[in-house]
Amino acid sequence: MVFRYFQHDRRLLDRGIAQGERSSTAMSNNVEWLLQEATGDRSLHVEKRMMIDDGNWTAEIERLEIGPGLRVFLATADVHKDLTVQPADGEADIWLNSDVAVSGRVDIHLSDGPKTHVGPDHAILFRPLVRVVDYHLAAGQQIKMAGYGLHIDRVIRLFDGDVPDELLPLVEPTIGESRIFGMKRTRQLRNLAQNLFAPGLNGPLRTLFMEGTILQLLAAQAAGRPRNRISGELSKPERDSVRAARDLLLADMRNPPSLGELASAVGLTEKRLNAGFRKIFGATAFEVLRNHRLAHARIALSTESTPMKVIAYRVGYNHVTNFINAYTARYGDPPGRHTRHEKL
Repeated sequence: MVFRYFQHDRRLLDRGIAQGERSSTAMSNNVEWLLQEATGDRSLHVEKRMMIDDGNWTAEIERLEIGPGLRVFLATADVHKDLTVQPADGEADIWLNSDVAVSGRVDIHLSDGPKTHVGPDHAILFRPLVRVVDYHLAAGQQIKMAGYGLHIDRVIRLFDGDVPDELLPLVEPTIGESRIFGMKRTRQLRNLAQNLFAPGLNGPLRTLFMEGTILQLLAAQAAGRPRNRISGELSKPERDSVRAARDLLLADMRNPPSLGELASAVGLTEKRLNAGFRKIFGATAFEVLRNHRLAHARIALSTESTPMKVIAYRVGYNHVTNFINAYTARYGDPPGRHTRHEKL
């Protein structure tokens, strides 16, 4: 993906490389951040996250490939001068996009003319005619914004082929102009967008959590869609598939499959699989995995003399602080209270 950013007088910034050399390293899918000056292009290669601090803004921007047909974009920024940010990836495939602001306001201009915004009162789903969109950031504000991209094929699968009427214009095979579906940014949408930042999670657990959050966001944004059999009883083959999915999910606590991989493996849609987890186990796939990890950790803490850091790593937590926070939230006491040493 290529990102350009400009001051609002359209003079291209010429300090990108000097500032970019202090940013974090390159994105696994080779995302390119292009800071262009009048005499030519200069490129920065970053990995998951980029830090920018160049006098125009102080920003942290992250782009994650969550799985086939699903991307998440996270941005926080203190904007010192009016800026326009222009992401473009040059892809020809059809993607549905969404942006929700946790704080601040961003004005959005699509290349064929439509204008919209995200902020305290408004969130959007949109399908641009051309995959080049201008994001205008006004000076003097703090911005925290979450966005996601879903390939159209995956959107259709998520709704079991029964896409809500109001979203149909966004998933047509071809369009002659950009399409925007706006909605009120409710407290629910804001909280879901905030959850995408998932500060206490990392690795596969973060991926699984984000997938579930995107499903909730899309459902909330498509409020008013017709109810279908997802709220009804599961058939016996479906129940068997959900139980098989749970076994696959818990087979490797350190490297569990993503929700999409899990659904594909057992022959269910992600939507149906998540509903099945709630019906049979009373929790989402993410919650089932987290609870299983913590239950194993609790047993190990009370029966072994293994260091807490080792146990945390064994059950899938790379950072012991995240493990302590999750354990305390689950059981009401920090893990140190349940260690074999504490009981002795």
